[in-house]
Amino acid sequence: MKAFFATLCFILSCACARADFPSGPVTIVVPYSASGATDVLARNLAKVWAEHWKKPVVVVNRTGADGMIGSQYVKGLPADGHTILLQVNQALFWPVTIPSADIDLLRDFYLVSKLQQNPMVFGVFTNSPDQTFSGFIERCKQAQTPCSFGAATRHGEIMARQIIEKAQLRQAVVIPYKGTAPMMIDALGGHVSMGMPSLSVAMPHMRSQTFRALAVGSTERLSAIAQVPTLLEQGLDMTVMTWYGLMVRVGTPKASIDAIVQAIAIASKDPQVLKTMHHEGATPLFSSPESFAREAKEEFALVKPLLDKYLLGNEQPVAAAK
Repeated sequence: MKAFFATLCFILSCACARADFPSGPVTIVVPYSASGATDVLARNLAKVWAEHWKKPVVVVNRTGADGMIGSQYVKGLPADGHTILLQVNQALFWPVTIPSADIDLLRDFYLVSKLQQNPMVFGVFTNSPDQTFSGFIERCKQAQTPCSFGAATRHGEIMARQIIEKAQLRQAVVIPYKGTAPMMIDALGGHVSMGMPSLSVAMPHMRSQTFRALAVGSTERLSAIAQVPTLLEQGLDMTVMTWYGLMVRVGTPKASIDAIVQAIAIASKDPQVLKTMHHEGATPLFSSPESFAREAKEEFALVKPLLDKYLLGNEQPVAAAK
């Protein structure tokens, strides 16, 4: 009889949590700067969710430490689902790249859903003599001074190192930046040989013809930039994609997670959300918590050997961080 009443109480508590969630304002924490791709996505979601839940949904930018400050902030809050973190896949690698930070997305967070994915673009400023990716590689091989790859994240660093190794660029260096904005400033000014932004960041500069894309990290050419070949077409067996996903603290009640999943499903059909994604060159990629967690674990297992090789082993030269 006790077991029956315990089960009944659990069912009733879940039902109440589902009906009551959210019980107050919901906060989406963006650990990157305002007006970036992550921020734009969060604000579109907030608008849809506020209409759906009839409760305030606010976006808070807690920037710093390559996205870690905002993530640590969410980790320290109650696990009730009212604070949701919007992160990108480079944060998966912190247990290897910054173990002292003691934050692990796969341990500390419940991965709710991917939202979109965005390929990395490899390009140069418009006054560069390079018109093709292969031309850039050949010029770098013959250059008197080393060519440089600007990387805004650790993920970008290891991808740049892979390119350097695969293309046999013995003198090339990787310049790590503290964010996409400073990297793009140097790329647009020609202070770094090749910039490596996500497509959503690159698109406005491509439209204004201040940034020339030479290759894209997708598996096939994209209709939005059909003239830009993939790395695979350039003879480099690699793809470089960034996903954007929502997560909550581990321990968040299932009923609250279910309510968030339902809200994500509604946003996935919203015309403005989809229009903005496509306009920025992103591919909608809404997923279940189960598939998100599985794919994240697989990605970590795939990338960890590269982290060990290129970052921890220091097998390629690294220029001073900017």
